[in-house]
Amino acid sequence: MSRPAPMHALTLLLCLCAAPSAAAPRAALRLPAGLVIATIRIETHNVFDTDVPPENKLLYRAANKIRIQTHDAVIARELLFAVGDRYDPALVAETERNLKLLPFIRHAEAEASVNKSGTVDVVMRTYDSWTLEVVASFKRAGGVVSGRAGLTENNLLGEGKMLSAIYRRDGDASSKVFAWKDPQFLGRPHLEYSMFAESAPGSQHYSLSLNRPFYASITRSALGGTALYTENSVSTYSGDVPAGLVRRRVIEAGVDYGIAAATSTERIRRIKFGLLAHRADFRTIADLPSGPVPESEQLGFMKVGGDWEELDFITVRRIEKFTHDEDYNLGFAANPAVAWAPAIGAFKTSEAQILPSLSLSKGFTWSSHLLFLKFDYSSKYVDGGNSNRLASLGATYYVRGLRYQTLAFHTGLDLGWHLDPSAQLTLGESTGLRGYGLSEFTGNRRFLFNIEDRLYVWDELWRLIDVGAVLFYDSGYAWPSSSSVKLSNLKNSVGLGLRLAPTRSAGNNPVRIDLAYALSDNKSSSRWSLSILAGQAFH
Repeated sequence: MSRPAPMHALTLLLCLCAAPSAAAPRAALRLPAGLVIATIRIETHNVFDTDVPPENKLLYRAANKIRIQTHDAVIARELLFAVGDRYDPALVAETERNLKLLPFIRHAEAEASVNKSGTVDVVMRTYDSWTLEVVASFKRAGGVVSGRAGLTENNLLGEGKMLSAIYRRDGDASSKVFAWKDPQFLGRPHLEYSMFAESAPGSQHYSLSLNRPFYASITRSALGGTALYTENSVSTYSGDVPAGLVRRRVIEAGVDYGIAAATSTERIRRIKFGLLAHRADFRTIADLPSGPVPESEQLGFMKVGGDWEELDFITVRRIEKFTHDEDYNLGFAANPAVAWAPAIGAFKTSEAQILPSLSLSKGFTWSSHLLFLKFDYSSKYVDGGNSNRLASLGATYYVRGLRYQTLAFHTGLDLGWHLDPSAQLTLGESTGLRGYGLSEFTGNRRFLFNIEDRLYVWDELWRLIDVGAVLFYDSGYAWPSSSSVKLSNLKNSVGLGLRLAPTRSAGNNPVRIDLAYALSDNKSSSRWSLSILAGQAFH
């Protein structure tokens, strides 16, 4: 394939993005301009509405009682408007969208009305999701025992804080994971604090972050800091062939700052800056072959990037979820970034690095159709040499409006140049090609095509589960650098699946159980394959 391919894809996407867009809040929020907000009332609702007969059952009442409902103050800190402000329907609609993104809110809806005084009364209603997740699994095969056990709570004490503790075991290997996130640290709106720790024999990973992000279109600035420590074993290579294992220790610390060039509910224009200190050390492991041991790295990155985005949201259902609203931005978005680590003697840095990247996206809708296009490019320059170049183009198309079903089509093309052995592209069960191994194929060029007929069988079964089914066809392959691209190499599969989506969770994301039949040789004793994974196969 010719080298200008990424530019061809970029030009095509930019031409398509010329289509006009016109976002508008839903009709119920549109009021005469210039009115002042007089009152704001917050109504929080529990997981089950026991005031309606179908949910006024012992099980649902008990579920409500054993949890703490989200406090009004938590919701109030998320509002983008206040009493005395000029009423802006776009900010009210954006508040709805932001609330629905929280892991403890499954639905949010605002109501605005003009009172007798000619001012505006706003009611913000939120509906809690079930946030306590019991993590439990067990498997025994070939004398090897594996499993997981733990708890995750996404709305601790009704304060919107997340706490997770999980123990994992796979044969003789085990690990312990602890995570904590507070999106309103010290009661401050939008000040996010998080920490993560994972410990296993021979491996440790710890991270801390404190951020005040761009939480809305009208946010003027963002500031944050992160720190990370990792120690584990990694493979070394002699050419493209694995040569051994070494211990790697990585320490990173960084700070980021962003400022909005202008604030608007119609578009985003932001510039972001950052500094990142990175150090990596390598050492051999006793009694194990190491191969060539990499040299230590000590780099200081200066980062600059931007967000250029048109805001044109649409609210739909039955795309990735079942009975929950889904908000998609159809507006054109461009996100360029570059990180530069100069060769500095004080850092003992022997080589300069430049890491450019670019992401473009655009959505389209007409009649009952949705189309999403996305382009990504990244590269790595080290002392003038260009490696790890990767260009990706993806398209996802949905046909809605069909009775009890949605047709979904997806295609993706990835082109890599001079990829490191550890950065090769993989394709298999875990990346969208069902009926084959988790990462069956590896190379520097990858193609994937999927078709799904997503059938919606039963909504709100027992007020707990949405039930669906799917018929699918997958086709794809990853070509190694040593071979040319041939359509005859494509691997194909067909199958059917079951989808189970919890209705009272925030995400309404399904568990997918797929039975696939490989139409091509899958290097297995059977062409049939059963997989149980989370989320849709593509989106």
